[in-house]
Amino acid sequence: MLTNKRTITVEFGECDPSGIVYNPNYFIWFDLSVHALLASGGLSLKGLIQEFSIDGIPVVDYRCKFLGPARWGDELLIETSVTALHRCAFDVQHHISNNGAPVVDCTETRVCTAVDPQQGRAKAHPLPNKLVAAFSGKKL
Repeated sequence: MLTNKRTITVEFGECDPSGIVYNPNYFIWFDLSVHALLASGGLSLKGLIQEFSIDGIPVVDYRCKFLGPARWGDELLIETSVTALHRCAFDVQHHISNNGAPVVDCTETRVCTAVDPQQGRAKAHPLPNKLVAAFSGKKL
């Protein structure tokens, strides 16, 4: 399955008054890491939306363990991997480490959605073959 690694440096504004990363920032980094994962597979969410008439891949579940602190100026390694593919959803694992020490482990589930014109609301939509191929490391 597809994996991507990226490094970020913790900025002052991402920390709480104690100088430790404010937890909601991790979820921003997870989302950005999924977009980086798509890019590493040669895809973009914007391109998937245009090509397959989907309206997104929203998160429906997060399971996080905060294992250690990160502070202003720390350089964090975020490793993001696809761990499972389902008919309309996929699971992603994020491991964040600080100089080799674990900081956060998080698993998320995202669902591919499209607007159902009859019901006028978003519904689950099968994963596009192009996305499945990229996440599986296969060429179409």
